[in-house]
Amino acid sequence: MPRAARTKSETGIYHVMLRGADRRIIFSDDEDCDRFLDTLQKARESSSFKLYAYCLMGNHVHLLIEEEKEPLELIFKRIGASYVYYYNWKYGLHGHLFQDRFLSEPVESDAYFLDVLRYICQNPVKAGLCSSPSDYPWLGCCCVGKGEILTDGIQHLTDMSEEELTEFLIKPCTSAHLEDNGSKRLTDREASDRICKTCVCKNVQEIGGWDVQRRDDAVLAALDSGVSIRQLSRLTAISKAVIERICRENA
Repeated sequence: MPRAARTKSETGIYHVMLRGADRRIIFSDDEDCDRFLDTLQKARESSSFKLYAYCLMGNHVHLLIEEEKEPLELIFKRIGASYVYYYNWKYGLHGHLFQDRFLSEPVESDAYFLDVLRYICQNPVKAGLCSSPSDYPWLGCCCVGKGEILTDGIQHLTDMSEEELTEFLIKPCTSAHLEDNGSKRLTDREASDRICKTCVCKNVQEIGGWDVQRRDDAVLAALDSGVSIRQLSRLTAISKAVIERICRENA
């Protein structure tokens, strides 16, 4: 089963989420956060993308970016290769750090752009890490967040004043976004139903008996749908090591 193609944005703007493999912590301390932002800034200089917002959480990152010179895939290949090398060296680890494929959604209207911006800014508040976006050190956008690196302005996307925009960003979001669909822990029944629907099978245990290419494609599709490596291994009886190898080979 081939992977579903990414939905292309007509505006070139995307909400992107990078998540640790099997929901692994990817920022253990401030040094890790600083290093990721340094990596992000260097990739920005090389790829010439616009960065409107970012938020670093313990096991994932939200970014609001606009492609310019290079496509998303190349941008995140740069970011992943550099940060994973640093992280594995620091902690004496090997192999995969991020979930095999970053998640993205196109941002096609000014209204949706503003709602995504608001969603990203509210992430640390919803997680109980701060009482206001302006108090969180690893959040950056045009008018809230302390911002370790400078983000691009959004004056061309809204006519709100800075005061109006600040007020807007603390109100509830009106649409679902990437993390809404991916962060909730699935029960085994929910995960099994999702795998069967995604991989077109009657029973998840069938997948382990498929030919190698079909099995590997199904594993990647199941992970893309939000099922964790650990849960996928338990439900399909495919070993965690095999699933992780499939992820590495298709990263």
